[in-house]
Amino acid sequence: MLKHHPILTGTVTLALATAVLTGCSSTPEENVSTACEASDAYAAALQSFQDTLSPDATVEEIRTARDEVRSTHDDLEEAAEDVAQDRMDELDSAEDGLNDAVEDLPDDATMSEAMDTLESQSSEVETARNAVAEELSC
Repeated sequence: MLKHHPILTGTVTLALATAVLTGCSSTPEENVSTACEASDAYAAALQSFQDTLSPDATVEEIRTARDEVRSTHDDLEEAAEDVAQDRMDELDSAEDGLNDAVEDLPDDATMSEAMDTLESQSSEVETARNAVAEELSC
Protein backbone atom coordinates (compact mmCIF):
# COMPACT_ATOMS: atom_id res chain seq x y z
CA MET A 1 0.00 0.00 0.00
CA LEU A 2 1.49 3.33 -1.05
CA LYS A 3 1.20 6.22 1.37
CA HIS A 4 0.35 9.62 -0.07
CA HIS A 5 1.63 12.63 1.80
CA PRO A 6 -0.37 15.77 0.89
CA ILE A 7 2.18 18.11 2.51
CA LEU A 8 4.97 16.56 0.45
CA THR A 9 2.94 16.75 -2.74
CA GLY A 10 2.05 20.40 -2.11
CA THR A 11 5.63 21.33 -1.24
CA VAL A 12 7.03 19.61 -4.31
CA THR A 13 4.38 21.23 -6.51
CA LEU A 14 5.18 24.66 -5.07
CA ALA A 15 8.91 24.17 -5.57
CA LEU A 16 8.44 23.01 -9.15
CA ALA A 17 6.05 25.86 -9.96
CA THR A 18 8.49 28.37 -8.50
CA ALA A 19 11.33 26.90 -10.53
CA VAL A 20 9.28 27.06 -13.72
CA LEU A 21 8.11 30.62 -13.09
CA THR A 22 11.49 32.00 -12.06
CA GLY A 23 13.54 30.11 -14.63
CA CYS A 24 17.19 31.01 -14.21
CA SER A 25 17.39 33.45 -11.32
CA SER A 26 19.59 36.42 -11.94
CA THR A 27 20.26 37.63 -8.40
CA PRO A 28 21.92 35.84 -5.48
CA GLU A 29 18.81 36.46 -3.37
CA GLU A 30 16.61 34.69 -5.92
CA ASN A 31 19.08 31.81 -6.15
CA VAL A 32 19.03 31.40 -2.36
CA SER A 33 15.22 31.61 -2.24
CA THR A 34 14.85 28.95 -4.94
CA ALA A 35 17.40 26.71 -3.23
CA CYS A 36 15.64 27.12 0.12
CA GLU A 37 12.31 26.06 -1.41
CA ALA A 38 13.98 23.03 -2.99
CA SER A 39 15.62 22.24 0.36
CA ASP A 40 12.21 22.31 2.07
CA ALA A 41 10.78 19.93 -0.54
CA TYR A 42 13.76 17.63 -0.06
CA ALA A 43 13.30 17.71 3.73
CA ALA A 44 9.64 16.75 3.27
CA ALA A 45 10.59 13.85 1.00
CA LEU A 46 13.18 12.66 3.50
CA GLN A 47 10.63 12.90 6.32
CA SER A 48 8.22 10.90 4.20
CA PHE A 49 10.93 8.27 3.69
CA GLN A 50 11.56 8.13 7.44
CA ASP A 51 7.81 7.88 8.12
CA THR A 52 7.66 4.90 5.76
CA LEU A 53 10.19 2.99 7.87
CA SER A 54 8.09 0.63 9.90
CA PRO A 55 8.11 -3.12 10.42
CA ASP A 56 5.09 -3.52 8.14
CA ALA A 57 6.51 -1.46 5.24
CA THR A 58 7.21 -3.26 2.00
CA VAL A 59 10.38 -2.98 -0.03
CA GLU A 60 8.25 -1.42 -2.79
CA GLU A 61 7.08 1.33 -0.42
CA ILE A 62 10.65 1.97 0.71
CA ARG A 63 11.86 2.20 -2.90
CA THR A 64 9.00 4.55 -3.86
CA ALA A 65 9.80 6.84 -0.93
CA ARG A 66 13.49 6.68 -1.84
CA ASP A 67 12.65 7.67 -5.43
CA GLU A 68 10.95 10.82 -4.12
CA VAL A 69 14.05 11.61 -2.02
CA ARG A 70 16.20 11.20 -5.13
CA SER A 71 13.90 13.36 -7.27
CA THR A 72 13.77 16.22 -4.80
CA HIS A 73 17.51 15.86 -4.26
CA ASP A 74 18.06 16.45 -7.97
CA ASP A 75 15.88 19.58 -7.78
CA LEU A 76 17.84 20.83 -4.77
CA GLU A 77 21.18 20.14 -6.38
CA GLU A 78 20.19 22.16 -9.44
CA ALA A 79 18.84 25.04 -7.34
CA ALA A 80 21.84 25.16 -5.03
CA GLU A 81 24.42 24.85 -7.79
CA ASP A 82 25.73 28.37 -7.29
CA VAL A 83 25.22 28.64 -3.55
CA ALA A 84 26.63 25.79 -1.49
CA GLN A 85 28.65 23.31 -3.53
CA ASP A 86 30.75 22.01 -0.62
CA ARG A 87 27.67 21.23 1.46
CA MET A 88 26.00 19.63 -1.56
CA ASP A 89 29.02 17.32 -1.98
CA GLU A 90 28.51 16.15 1.62
CA LEU A 91 24.81 15.68 0.93
CA ASP A 92 25.55 13.72 -2.26
CA SER A 93 27.80 11.36 -0.34
CA ALA A 94 25.24 10.83 2.43
CA GLU A 95 22.46 10.18 -0.07
CA ASP A 96 24.65 7.75 -1.99
CA GLY A 97 24.95 5.80 1.26
CA LEU A 98 21.17 5.83 1.69
CA ASN A 99 20.62 4.76 -1.89
CA ASP A 100 23.14 1.92 -1.53
CA ALA A 101 21.45 0.76 1.68
CA VAL A 102 18.05 0.61 -0.05
CA GLU A 103 19.48 -1.10 -3.13
CA ASP A 104 21.13 -3.72 -0.92
CA LEU A 105 17.76 -4.73 0.54
CA PRO A 106 16.74 -8.18 -0.63
CA ASP A 107 13.26 -8.18 -2.19
CA ASP A 108 11.98 -10.33 0.66
CA ALA A 109 13.60 -8.30 3.46
CA THR A 110 11.54 -7.31 6.47
CA MET A 111 11.84 -3.80 7.79
CA SER A 112 12.67 -5.17 11.22
CA GLU A 113 15.89 -6.48 9.68
CA ALA A 114 16.74 -3.28 7.84
CA MET A 115 15.46 -0.45 10.05
CA ASP A 116 18.68 0.26 11.97
CA THR A 117 20.74 0.65 8.81
CA LEU A 118 18.11 2.69 6.97
CA GLU A 119 17.44 4.94 9.96
CA SER A 120 21.17 5.56 10.37
CA GLN A 121 21.63 6.35 6.68
CA SER A 122 18.60 8.63 6.52
CA SER A 123 19.84 10.43 9.64
CA GLU A 124 23.16 11.11 7.86
CA VAL A 125 21.23 12.54 4.91
CA GLU A 126 19.17 14.70 7.25
CA THR A 127 22.33 16.08 8.91
CA ALA A 128 23.85 16.91 5.53
CA ARG A 129 20.58 18.49 4.31
CA ASN A 130 20.47 20.63 7.45
CA ALA A 131 24.00 21.81 6.68
CA VAL A 132 22.89 22.86 3.19
CA ALA A 133 19.89 24.74 4.62
CA GLU A 134 22.15 26.42 7.19
CA GLU A 135 24.61 27.40 4.47
CA LEU A 136 21.73 28.94 2.52
CA SER A 137 20.36 30.69 5.63
CA CYS A 138 16.97 29.03 5.15
